[in-house]
Amino acid sequence: MNVFRTLGNLIWGNASNPELVQITSGQFYAHKPTGARQHSRECIYIDSMATIRRTSQPHQFILAISRVFEEGEESLHDEEQELEDEKVFLIDEAMGFKKSVSTGATAFTWVSLSTDDAGLKYEFVCDDETTVFTANNFEITMYQCMYERKHQKSHFSAEEEDITKFQISREKRAPAITDEKEDDLHQIEKPSLRDIPTTYDGVAEAEGELNLFDPRTNLFMSQADNVRCQLLRTAKFTYWLVVLDKDGKQQLAQPLEPRMNPVFSQTHRSFIWNYFDEEQNVYSWLIRFPSEGVLSEFQGVFGECMYETLNQQSWAKVSNEDQEYMIRTYQDDFDTASNEARAGEESEQDSDEYSDHEESSEAEEEEEEEEEEQDGFKQDSAKNSLLAVGYKDRSFVVRGNKIGVFKHNEREGLDFATTIKNVTDSKGKDINPSRVVLHEQDKSMVLMDSRDMDTAYKMDLEYGKVVEEWSMPGTSGVLNLVGDSKYSHLTDNKTMVGHSHNAMFRIDPRLSGSKIAQAEFKQYARGNDFTCVTTTDNGSVAIAGSKGDIKLFNVIGKNAKTALPGLGDPIIGIDATGNGRHVIATCKTYLMLIDVLNQENKKLGFDASIPAKEKPKCIKLQLRPEHVAAMRQAVSFTPARFNTGVNEEEKTIVTSTGPYVITWNFRRVKNGHYEYQIKQYGDDVVDNNFKFGQDRSIIVALPHDVTALPRRSMVSPAEALK
Repeated sequence: MNVFRTLGNLIWGNASNPELVQITSGQFYAHKPTGARQHSRECIYIDSMATIRRTSQPHQFILAISRVFEEGEESLHDEEQELEDEKVFLIDEAMGFKKSVSTGATAFTWVSLSTDDAGLKYEFVCDDETTVFTANNFEITMYQCMYERKHQKSHFSAEEEDITKFQISREKRAPAITDEKEDDLHQIEKPSLRDIPTTYDGVAEAEGELNLFDPRTNLFMSQADNVRCQLLRTAKFTYWLVVLDKDGKQQLAQPLEPRMNPVFSQTHRSFIWNYFDEEQNVYSWLIRFPSEGVLSEFQGVFGECMYETLNQQSWAKVSNEDQEYMIRTYQDDFDTASNEARAGEESEQDSDEYSDHEESSEAEEEEEEEEEEQDGFKQDSAKNSLLAVGYKDRSFVVRGNKIGVFKHNEREGLDFATTIKNVTDSKGKDINPSRVVLHEQDKSMVLMDSRDMDTAYKMDLEYGKVVEEWSMPGTSGVLNLVGDSKYSHLTDNKTMVGHSHNAMFRIDPRLSGSKIAQAEFKQYARGNDFTCVTTTDNGSVAIAGSKGDIKLFNVIGKNAKTALPGLGDPIIGIDATGNGRHVIATCKTYLMLIDVLNQENKKLGFDASIPAKEKPKCIKLQLRPEHVAAMRQAVSFTPARFNTGVNEEEKTIVTSTGPYVITWNFRRVKNGHYEYQIKQYGDDVVDNNFKFGQDRSIIVALPHDVTALPRRSMVSPAEALK
């Protein structure tokens, strides 16, 4: 009799039950390194249970270790604490899972495959009440899950020896950054080496272990035990990162640049970044340092070198307060990948929370109908370039000198409505919009054309015609126009806020001649180089610049109340919560989320200056380098946005890069949890924004299509990039 198959019929029989097998009582430990090959055994949950669960993805399973509360104890924990009362591990043969005996009790040990704690050993010790039969079932089910993940098919077709192979070979594929290293872990395609400039000065050096991410196994594989990680100054404000092995042989070398996407973790003593070879193939490297002190010292020097690279000026010229602000930003302890299976589960929870009464098959049929209706809009060589989402029931997509109009239907989808063709000015000249803003209760749209930045055009959306042309001379070119306040487009308000590279002003179309209100015009020093602007509910203004700096105003035409320094990268988009508490700024490879409430006087930075010594914390949101390597392309974010709506709390942040839509849970980010979810399309995303008044649906513009994305279809990076 095949015992594996017999037990499988009992455990796997009910496909609707996500839980396969469970050990209801035990203790959960972590074996944390304390020195060279030394570890301490730390109890994480004194009372816990171990469960093997299905996930939403076929042939993919998780091992969940959950804290068990005594009666009444659970009610004492708030929601955020509850989220931390379970640790989840993706089941893979590489986790080195095995059964053993610990102080007379059955124990299971494995190592984490998650990036931030990769190689960290965990242990679950069963209580005495756990029978041998239950422990054996649990062990066998783990190996069956490993079989299904590896072969992407049911284990019921496997022979007994196919399953036992996982038990026999469990030591052979331990994670690459543990002490167990097999030759097969080193067989990864490595990037080509670059030549180091011949003239340089040493700036910093630290020793560590070098690992390279393998997208095939989703693991970092060890490349060298003892390496010297060096920062070299090759020219004024130019630095290189070089890694040498113990024999002095070059392992890698690259100049410091924004695409490196550096991530530091104090908790796990790791530095992860991206490397691009001459063919622009992308890789992800990891160095694990021997101590937090070594990491901190290296990280501090790295931040200074990156600042000088981006700003082309000396770090020593930065004020102490601004230095501290930027250092804190670089020192966030990223934990986005600490539990990707948890992110997948949260996606499923969102599905339950936001499920309307629609089926995926209906959505597919609806999309097919929309494609047929949109043929007329698509019959040219132009591509979609801009998206504007209305507050009523329309979205607008710019395509050359045409504007496609899409109606939001009752099933959170889109129906093609009509095309506004041949957008022209009063002289019949084509307008190719480079900026569009909905205006006057979505009855109008204000257009700008990059070929004439001193003019704006007001289109009547009911008739599809330009009815007004606004002259805006004397600004060296208007770059952006936005509503007077975040939701002014819900009203008949006429005025708007605009800016050029070094000026900010109010636009009043009721004025004769120039539409710039001179009483609310202010020109600033040329070094500001403004790039984008946003407003809050009460009309406060946040404006950003090409060096990553942000200025906060409560009155147009005056000086800023608060100035926040940048990290050196241009800001390409900015948004604020309705109440002005938070600002999110988009750079090419990361987002900056800033809480502008002064904790001392409880006033916003828009209304009162934040003292230099009390600058707010800037949370830097970015994709993990190993995810970028799996995407196989550099990050280039579109402007990030909060969900919007009158009296609607901001819950989610959305952006995109390449063919990927990315969302962060705003509430969890504020509490220090930076995991994100992903949806991949077959083409690059042009722009995206939430449907007005909620965060369940995201309107996504692709080069040749526009669609509504249910947020519940977002998944964890582990699922999206496999």
